[in-house]
Amino acid sequence: MKFTQPPLFLGLLAIFCWGSLATFGNLLLHLPPFYVSGVTFLLGSLLAWRHPSKLFENWKMSLWGIFGYYAYHFFLFYSFRFAPAIEANLINYLWPMLMILLTPLFFPGTKIKLYHLIGGGIALLGCGLLVSRVGFEVKVENLKGYLLALGAAITWPVYTLGKKKLGEASLYSIGGFCLGAGVLSLLTHFWNEPRVVLQWHDAWKLIVMGLGPFGVAFYAWDKAVSCGDPRSLGALSYLTPLISTSGLILFTHQTLDPTTILSMILIIGGASSGLLDFLPRKHDVK
Repeated sequence: MKFTQPPLFLGLLAIFCWGSLATFGNLLLHLPPFYVSGVTFLLGSLLAWRHPSKLFENWKMSLWGIFGYYAYHFFLFYSFRFAPAIEANLINYLWPMLMILLTPLFFPGTKIKLYHLIGGGIALLGCGLLVSRVGFEVKVENLKGYLLALGAAITWPVYTLGKKKLGEASLYSIGGFCLGAGVLSLLTHFWNEPRVVLQWHDAWKLIVMGLGPFGVAFYAWDKAVSCGDPRSLGALSYLTPLISTSGLILFTHQTLDPTTILSMILIIGGASSGLLDFLPRKHDVK
């Protein structure tokens, strides 16, 4: 397995894969969440089994990755149990902005640029507008779910930046992360969820999820972050809710109203601010 594409392409590949999660998740709502994540994580790990000796080359890195993957999905899935899913998901989508803002804490030599803040703010406004049509009201009884969703929003950028801080590792180690997170997810399923008898019409969806959002996406994202600028990738990640919404409209027959169209414009415009880092500066022109 070898990715030679530029970080921007790999980041967008991961983002587009993750954008399909909402659609597949909607189609698999009848299955327990940790069963779904456990199976798909294990399927994602298969992409690295070509070199099994490289799955756990660095145990410090492996533990960081396994618990990063597992903790993010644990916080996210359980937030849906204690708060309305659409509101919890909005809080979860704070993670791209948090990744931009947290980058200087992990890498003191980097700086946040004004267009990162403006673009992230515009995209965040689009995310808020996207869900505001169904109302967003903070209720005390939902506070636990909101805090869990915030935990997910914090966990993913901390994992991403922390792994980059730990240094280079074989791309096959992502398979080890998926394998470990898959085992933990299935243990959580057996401990806390009803048993599942898998039907054939669900099996193909799990396979696509395992090879896409839980497979290629993780490998592409890791390579993009290792070689690219986390601030730009964080800004581009606001495309995820746009893609998710488009998938739901196309495959679950939800309607596209003027509010959704305006939200998409804001999200695309804000996320595009990350592209400014790839434009040549005046001092680069000779």
